[in-house]
Amino acid sequence: MLKRGKVNRIWDSEGWEGKYSEHDDRVRDALRGITSHHYSKNYSHTRMRDVSILDADVVMGVQSSSGSTRFNPYVRRGRNKEGAGFGGGMTAGGRGSASRRRSGRRSIPLSTHFSSKKFSESSTSWYKVTIPYGGRYTKEYILKTLLAHIAPTAFIPLKYEVRGIDSSFFVDDSEAAERLDNADRKITTIKGFRLVIKVKPELPHVELNSTLKEKIKAAMVKRYNADLKALDLSRFHTDPDLVDNYAVALLRPNVMLAVLDIIVENVPELTALDLSDNKLYALDSLNVLAAKVPNLKVLHIGRNRIRDMNQFSCLESLRVEDIVLRGNPLCDKYQDKNLYVSEVRKRFPRVMKLDGADLPPPILFDVNEDLQLPKSKGSYLCAEEGMTIVRQFLEQYYHLYDSDNREPLVNAYHNDAMFSVTSAYPPGQSSTTSSKLVNYITDSRNLIRVKDSTRRQRFLYQGKMAIVACLSKLPKTQHDPLSFAVDLTLFTPQLISISVTGLFMERGLSKNQALRSFSRVFMIVPFGDGFCIVNEQLFVTNATDEQRKVAFQTQVPVVMPPPTPVVVPVAAATSPQSVLMDDNAKQQLAESFAAQSGMNVCWARKCLDETGWDFQRAMFVFTELNKQGTIPAEAFIK
Repeated sequence: MLKRGKVNRIWDSEGWEGKYSEHDDRVRDALRGITSHHYSKNYSHTRMRDVSILDADVVMGVQSSSGSTRFNPYVRRGRNKEGAGFGGGMTAGGRGSASRRRSGRRSIPLSTHFSSKKFSESSTSWYKVTIPYGGRYTKEYILKTLLAHIAPTAFIPLKYEVRGIDSSFFVDDSEAAERLDNADRKITTIKGFRLVIKVKPELPHVELNSTLKEKIKAAMVKRYNADLKALDLSRFHTDPDLVDNYAVALLRPNVMLAVLDIIVENVPELTALDLSDNKLYALDSLNVLAAKVPNLKVLHIGRNRIRDMNQFSCLESLRVEDIVLRGNPLCDKYQDKNLYVSEVRKRFPRVMKLDGADLPPPILFDVNEDLQLPKSKGSYLCAEEGMTIVRQFLEQYYHLYDSDNREPLVNAYHNDAMFSVTSAYPPGQSSTTSSKLVNYITDSRNLIRVKDSTRRQRFLYQGKMAIVACLSKLPKTQHDPLSFAVDLTLFTPQLISISVTGLFMERGLSKNQALRSFSRVFMIVPFGDGFCIVNEQLFVTNATDEQRKVAFQTQVPVVMPPPTPVVVPVAAATSPQSVLMDDNAKQQLAESFAAQSGMNVCWARKCLDETGWDFQRAMFVFTELNKQGTIPAEAFIK
């Protein structure tokens, strides 16, 4: 046994080596062999107070070379009856042992006590291994001892360092980390003491300074194949140029972003990228590839820790043809190969090779990117013969709906008709930032929000009396007929389906009248000499800023624009007023335009015809041409 005041020696692979010493180093690391006479008031609190590894109430006897029992530093400290020393740490037959026997407590074997220790698994597979008092041994001795104990499992220690009397390093292997964790206090060092091993999930710190970025770039250069335009970043953190000084792991977002910046800046024409064996568990950082590396066709990302196929959503814009995913936990979810292929092709429809196996050609509906789709039209008519019926129905219905008394609408509904209203604020708006929709939300039958079946039934109005009663309590309105877009989606002798969207203004509520946007769907059936509504759905929301700019700008005679499209100039094809109108309606609109513009009816009709009978557009064109003085003088002769 070493004596106090003697020079201590550190064991390394070459034997004992005299290094330093102030006193026996086994005192500080709780590995000092002592006998019962050390338990004195003058010693215990000054020398043993800072022992930190006293976390178990166990008795562990370690025999010294002389056969005496050494002090067990892992036993909980406590006072004996006389208040002196550490009761649990006395030698056999001492006062502390008698006290323990009298209290009925018994010793717990070390292996039994620590067998319930639970290993904390890391989602990244990185762990920090700390060896308290490991700094008093050489790095070579610590690592060789650990490797010998957990053999045949091996590990690569990264960033080994000594701080004070403790040593630590990182491993990126869950199996090795768990074996090391289980080795806690099971290894007897050359000095005859148990080696404490603490393992916890932790990533090594990496400071991305300019020097490290240059090292990363140099490592990428030697992994790049210029002929194939391919970059191999598999097991990047184990690269010889990086592993000695840094733990550069691509699973760290800042490291991955630095690597992607280098790719975008230097090889944007990259066609193949291998990210295998990098312990990746998230792919959000890769979303830049779709925009910055558009030619990427091959992506190998196998043997990582990706658990869900939805994580590839950020890469769906890539035109990947060859992808490797095997070795990820997500692959275990698919026992059916066809389902696996289907899920991959949902994200990457052009894939021809999956996990190294060729796939049958995908069914694609490629569209020439330069091909322009037809411009949308404001209204749609599935049957031209339904134009007259729809126009007459809408004129009569909204004439009554915008009146001060809606009770006459009772004749427009079938006895067994059904009606529901739904309302919601547009994106970015709420009751605190815009005009409140409380008059509609109160009865809103939003099936996503209304879960209770009883409330759903209560918000479904049945029978024409109940429907008209509901309509009558809604705010008074004035609709803008020029904002209407009408779709006739079904027209048969037995059933007609009409969809109407547009704008209306609430009347009489306040000085600042609220402008609303609406969508209304009518199901109509023949009844008697006319038609009646059997089902109606109404949706109301606030008007957008764009809709406010064009609402109620022009006052025209109350003539409902019929919802049938007509062949008009392309420039006017997107106007909701580009619909087929009969001669009487066109004549009234031309006379109104002539009165406001000052032109005669013939020229007014010509201007409207050239703009698809869009009153607002015709007035804009007239104003601009009149400013330029290009309108002939005969246009104003009446």
